[in-house]
Amino acid sequence: HAYEQLRTGDLLQASEKGWGAAAHYLKAVAKQRGWTNRSHRDLFSINRRFISETDDPQRMELLFGNLNGLHSNFYEDWYTEGDVRAGIEAAREYIERLEEAKVLNR
Repeated sequence: HAYEQLRTGDLLQASEKGWGAAAHYLKAVAKQRGWTNRSHRDLFSINRRFISETDDPQRMELLFGNLNGLHSNFYEDWYTEGDVRAGIEAAREYIERLEEAKVLNR
């Protein structure tokens, strides 16, 4: 849905959809593993807990920072179309790397 919103020029919704895709994935991992998942802060903790299960934790931290930037952009509206597109690509890569590491079904 993020790309659809981007195509229509709604950068705020595109930003939030990109963030939301990754956040929902994190919430699914947390639920499956019985981890606390009640706040935005918890998502940061969840991210830190399992990125070590990937082959490149530093890259994952960078991607997660980009995702949080998308979320902030929803409220602040400071990103250009190119910034939002790059953020959505970061969300896609982040989720793909998590799926490759099979963090959801461990």
